Amino acid sequence: MDKMSREKGMLLGLAVGDALGANLEFTIFHHSEITDDKVENMSDGMWPKGAWTDDTSMSLCLGNSLIEKGGYDSYDVMEKYIAWLYDGYCSYDNQKAGDVGIATSQAINQYRIYKIVGKDEKRGRRAGNGVLMRLAPVVLAIKTEAVENVARLARISARETHFCLEAEVTTEMFAIMLKTALSATEKSEVISAVEEYRPETARETYIDILSRVLPAEDLEYQSSLEDLGGYSVDALKIAVWGFMNFDSFEEGLKAVIKLAGDTDTNGAIYGQLAGAFYGVEAIPKRWLDDLIRADEIAELAEKLSKMEKCPILRTRFEEDAEFENPA
Repeated sequence: MDKMSREKGMLLGLAVGDALGANLEFTIFHHSEITDDKVENMSDGMWPKGAWTDDTSMSLCLGNSLIEKGGYDSYDVMEKYIAWLYDGYCSYDNQKAGDVGIATSQAINQYRIYKIVGKDEKRGRRAGNGVLMRLAPVVLAIKTEAVENVARLARISARETHFCLEAEVTTEMFAIMLKTALSATEKSEVISAVEEYRPETARETYIDILSRVLPAEDLEYQSSLEDLGGYSVDALKIAVWGFMNFDSFEEGLKAVIKLAGDTDTNGAIYGQLAGAFYGVEAIPKRWLDDLIRADEIAELAEKLSKMEKCPILRTRFEEDAEFENPA
């Protein structure tokens, strides 16, 4: 399997998981009601067949920004999120944003008034899964750098919409998994990478989250999740469970979506991890054929993978060395 297969697999896996789960999101609350026929193919419903939601849209916004700027520019990322939310930029039909999370919507609207986050700003408690669903472009752009740099950029990308320590650290953990999955030959390498990593900050929080995400093999799933509706720690737990306990991209994605709840985002998070490990050839052709604008998503993955470096150009957070006041 060549390197590009895994990199395309990560971003297309995100979009496929998003689109496959889109029409089941919160429509059925008990996992036993999602039968095999409901996850075999993408189908019309709340969304057109093959359409994707905010998960993929925000990923494309982020990826486009990284390429256009040649690195991470906090202000440009947020401006693209505004263009998506209000003008449909990077939506599946370029007309309207859909399925916008509460924390994300509030953060974008807050940015329109107050662009800078001061040093004394207190972190919140909304550790939503929106921080994980859009992470693939960040990892693809910075994958060749040291794991500490990958983790730091992941955390910055998270707090644009979720200024919450738990959300940031969970994103850091997922970034390490994704970076490792791109080159791993065994799934156990992905688990070992996060077990062995020692974060520079928030170490106690990292250890606590890790203890709740692992060991995936021992979970009795329907009774072990606090929330199937959008909590980042449980979302990562679901993705790792699907990745570790099933033998193909397809089997794992179906199992994840059949858990019910926030099916599109759970699918998008799993899709990134499994896609990075198995490669794009492992994603069923029928799903890729149905996916709206699949060629554009694959092209974006190629562009991101060719970035030689991804520096943090400026952020809107005063606590960062790269903080810059745009005024």
